Amino acid sequence: MASTKLKVDPVLTMITYVGLSLSLLCLLLAALTFLLCRPIQNTSTSLHLQLSICLFLAHLLFLTGIDRTEPKVLCSIIAGLLHYLYLASFTWMLLEGLHLFLTVKNLKVANYISTRKFKRRFMYPLGYGIPAVIVAVSAGVGHSNYGTQTHCWLSFHGKFIWSFMGPVFVIVLINLSIYLTTLCILKGQLSSLNKEVSRVHNTRMLTLKAIAHLFILGCSWGLGFFLVEGVLDPIRSVVAYSFSIINVLQGIYIYLVYCLLNHKVQEEYRTWFKKMRKITETDNDDLFGSATQTKMVEKTVGFPGKSNNVSS
Repeated sequence: MASTKLKVDPVLTMITYVGLSLSLLCLLLAALTFLLCRPIQNTSTSLHLQLSICLFLAHLLFLTGIDRTEPKVLCSIIAGLLHYLYLASFTWMLLEGLHLFLTVKNLKVANYISTRKFKRRFMYPLGYGIPAVIVAVSAGVGHSNYGTQTHCWLSFHGKFIWSFMGPVFVIVLINLSIYLTTLCILKGQLSSLNKEVSRVHNTRMLTLKAIAHLFILGCSWGLGFFLVEGVLDPIRSVVAYSFSIINVLQGIYIYLVYCLLNHKVQEEYRTWFKKMRKITETDNDDLFGSATQTKMVEKTVGFPGKSNNVSS
C-alpha cells in the first residue's frame, strides 16, 4: 500500500509478513472469543467482532494478494476489495464511537432498548453499506486507478487516493470528537452519580481503550500520507517501517485489551481450559484402562506361542 516506487526492503518485507501473520492470529482468536464467549455478548462485542472480521480479511488479502499485479483485472479486484475492507474497518470504529456516545447519553436510564434498536436498525446497513457506496462511486469514476504496476492498491497519481484517505480522515476526526465529548460527559456524571460510579468508571475506561485503538488505526494510515511519491527516500523508509509496525499492533491490541485483559473473558477461558483438561484426562484414563485390561487378558489367556511351549 506504499508508493509504487518504494524500493523493496527485505527486512521491511519480513516485518510486514511476520507481523501481519501474528496480527491475523490475534484477530482470529479475538473473533472466536467475541463469538463464543457468552458473558460478554452485547452490542459492543458485536461491533468488536465485525471490526475484527474486517481487519482479518483485509490483512489476509493484503498478505496473499498485494503483489499479484497480473492479470490486471484480478489486481484491480484485489485493490477494490482492500479499499472496501479497510474502509469497513474504519466505519465499524465509527459505529463503536457512536455506540459509546449513546451508552453514555443513556447512562442514567436503562438503555437496553436503545442499544437493540441501534444494532438492529443501523449497525449492519451502515457498517457494510457506507464503504460499499464509497467504493462503488470511486470505481465508477476512476476504475482504472485500482491497481498499479507493482501493487494491487489505489493509484497515487492524481487525487484518487483521497477516495480512501478522505473518508479515513473524516472518520478519525468524528471519532476523536465523539470520544472527547464522551469523556467530558462522563466527568460531569462522575460527580453527580453515586450509585452508578462503577458503571461510569467502566464506561470511561472503555472510552480510553477506544481512543487508544483509534490512535493505533488512525495513526497508521496517517503515516500513509507520507508514503506518496515526491517524499525523500530516507523519510519514506522510516515512515514505511513505522507504518508496518503500527499495522501489526492492531490485531494484537484488540485481542490483548478486549479479550485477555477482560475479567469475564479470563473466567470463560479458565472454564474452557478446565473442560478441555477433563476431556483430555478422561481420554487418557480410557486409554490407560484399555491398555491395562489388554495386559490382564494377555496374562490370563497367555500368548499362543507361550502356551504351546508350556504344553510341550
